[in-house]
Amino acid sequence: MAHCKRMQPKYSSLGNISCITQMDQRAVKHFLSRGQLFFMLMLVSADAGMALHARTFKNDDRYSGLSIVCDRCPPGTYLRAPCSAMRKSDCAECPNGAYTEFWNHISKCLRCSMCAENQVVKQECSPSNNCECECKEGYYFNKKYEACIKHKECPPGYGANTTGTPHQDTECVQCQAGFYSEVSSAKATCLAQSNCKVGGLRVVLKGQDWHNTLCASCYDLKTRDGAEYLHEILPTFFIQLHQTMGIKRMRRLAMRLPQEGGKKPLIGTVMKLNRRGLHDFMNSWDQGAGNDHVRKLPEVLRKTGAFNMGDKLERKLAYIDQQSKLCEELVEVAQN
Repeated sequence: MAHCKRMQPKYSSLGNISCITQMDQRAVKHFLSRGQLFFMLMLVSADAGMALHARTFKNDDRYSGLSIVCDRCPPGTYLRAPCSAMRKSDCAECPNGAYTEFWNHISKCLRCSMCAENQVVKQECSPSNNCECECKEGYYFNKKYEACIKHKECPPGYGANTTGTPHQDTECVQCQAGFYSEVSSAKATCLAQSNCKVGGLRVVLKGQDWHNTLCASCYDLKTRDGAEYLHEILPTFFIQLHQTMGIKRMRRLAMRLPQEGGKKPLIGTVMKLNRRGLHDFMNSWDQGAGNDHVRKLPEVLRKTGAFNMGDKLERKLAYIDQQSKLCEELVEVAQN
């Protein structure tokens, strides 16, 4: 077996190190003509010359007036004083907060970069490397704007197909049949719809891509008002309203929401609310609203101009009431 006798490493401009064995030399001589071998040697010589040139520079000696070849300073240092006929280049280490990444003959180290808005330090600055930054959690680098942008949130009915990274935005996909997502999130995936039959329950409300299937026993359907089940999907329903309604219409809707005792919220207070404030206002209303108030919500939506949303909510309420009535009929048949 031929052993590889390592020669002095020769650094190319790409940083490769060559090792030539006696067997390699014989193979080269056998398969290559003299002209090809000469051409290869010329490339190696030129490569070595470029590497040597990258680590030296010419400097005019102020005393002799001669042009002298000086050594450059290695990464992490800078040229404090160039060489002369009597001395070598004087290199000094970069101070804190400064760096040089390559062989150089600059008189001052480069200042370390600062991370921009919504960025965090991935790698601290060192004498030989600049500070490395990346987008913080929940953000990704947008090449078009050259800035860290918040990850996209998948709306109800959509789930995260791929979660966002510091380099890539979240990718959303619509939930398939049998799955749903009831939140607006950059990370949440679609969940499987509940199977009412597993628990021996009835379907109170069929699930859609934006809400789960609601299940209940006939006893619960008889003893609870259908509006109570509607309460469970209203928070997600309000998210959809915020995504489809203009803010002026949202404020009109907030003013029309039925309140306890027939009171109306102060118009000045509602008109100052932004989208986030309106969302909180409606969720607060949902938590305190009675069943009779919830049953009036479809009509309030239509009066505000949201006809489709009002009709959608009314159909769901009618379906729940129908299931409750079917349960009553089944109980009566069983008793007879």
